[in-house]
Amino acid sequence: MCNKKKLIFVDIDGTIYMMDRGVSPALAEGFRRVRANGHKVFISTGRTWNSLPEEVTALEWDGIVASAGSDIRIEGKSVYRYALDPVLVRRIIRVLDQIPGGIFMLEGLDRIFVAGDGSTYLWEDAPMPDVNPELAHWMQFLKERKNTWPLSEWNPQVDEIPKVSFLVHTQEALDQIRRELSDQFYVATYHIYPGSGMFNGELISHDSDKGTGIVKAAELFGADVSDTIAFGDSLNDYQMIERAGIGVAMGNADEEIKAIADRVCESVWDDGVLHEMERMGLL
Repeated sequence: MCNKKKLIFVDIDGTIYMMDRGVSPALAEGFRRVRANGHKVFISTGRTWNSLPEEVTALEWDGIVASAGSDIRIEGKSVYRYALDPVLVRRIIRVLDQIPGGIFMLEGLDRIFVAGDGSTYLWEDAPMPDVNPELAHWMQFLKERKNTWPLSEWNPQVDEIPKVSFLVHTQEALDQIRRELSDQFYVATYHIYPGSGMFNGELISHDSDKGTGIVKAAELFGADVSDTIAFGDSLNDYQMIERAGIGVAMGNADEEIKAIADRVCESVWDDGVLHEMERMGLL
């Protein structure tokens, strides 16, 4: 067993959870055993805290790093929040509004604002695309219409926005977003379907990401970032995998994530997180 206590951060979609299977019972039991051994286990997700799957929130966690590092909750209490300057949010809206047919969401700390009828656009009867778990959770969320509001309802004085998600039809549109917004944001993108030419993505602030989130969480627990372990699969996990003491890429991870990871484990379907925790002696 690993004698030094670790802080373990796990992404959700594509790392421990898939729409068609939830979290496996074996992995849930693995987390219980890891915590029983004195280690701390955290969710670290791009999702907002109030859009987490019930199968995930039903498990016991030491904390949640939500909204791509901008919202940290420990034992159910909010301990850290970061939001974009409303002037910058308006700049994002101007850029994304220029893109024909584009859909975007202001992912607020408490409410989510959708530009356009996103749920209709995203094929309400279409199957969830397991090849793109970031899009799958967005599609599911919009179908359920949980805590979603039209963009016109956004109040900059009340509704804090740390992160924006988008969907565009062409490479040219994606290039435009990168050209106009990369000075302030890391643009994490995913093909809707390989070769489709369509993309969904996230605008993640250079000032607040999953990497800064795990550093802040470690500080709150009086731990050093060298004692952190992070598991992830997609480009919004890049900074977390890079900053963690040990960064682990899933077998199904994006190749850019595998390239910077310290280790690569089995896929989400094969309970890669569980097997890697066993190899590390955390169980």
